[in-house]
Amino acid sequence: MKPTYFLLLLLSTVNLYAQEDEGELIVIAELNRAEVRQFIEEAEDQFYAIFNANVDDEDYKVTCSMQTPTGSNIPVRVCEPEFLRQARSDNQNTFQFNRGATLSENSIQSALQPQYDELQEKMEQMTRNIPEFAQIGSILGQLRARLAELTR
Repeated sequence: MKPTYFLLLLLSTVNLYAQEDEGELIVIAELNRAEVRQFIEEAEDQFYAIFNANVDDEDYKVTCSMQTPTGSNIPVRVCEPEFLRQARSDNQNTFQFNRGATLSENSIQSALQPQYDELQEKMEQMTRNIPEFAQIGSILGQLRARLAELTR
């Protein structure tokens, strides 16, 4: 069984740490790309589990899945809110059943800007009200920054 990591923020001026549930300190700055990706996935799972448990509207719940982009054979992990998944599905149904033109992904996302703004507000409110959510969000940001550093 894959171990579950409970990431706790321990900041120093030089190193960023995450703490495993057995008490082992993990220095984010020393993680390799594969390790960072593993921690990002675990942190996202925790982050969105807390968010989904505390958000009232089902349309704003976030689901993560593996998707293979067009023109690629390499699946990538994508986390997206239900309102986007539903809009994409509705767009495809319009094309299949009415033989109408489909909207581009950019057009769908642009049309959903008010929902994205509301999602952002819900996450900001949760960050203010749920310390664990804010803490995991901070660690997630640090892990993503480390991944960007490793992929330069």
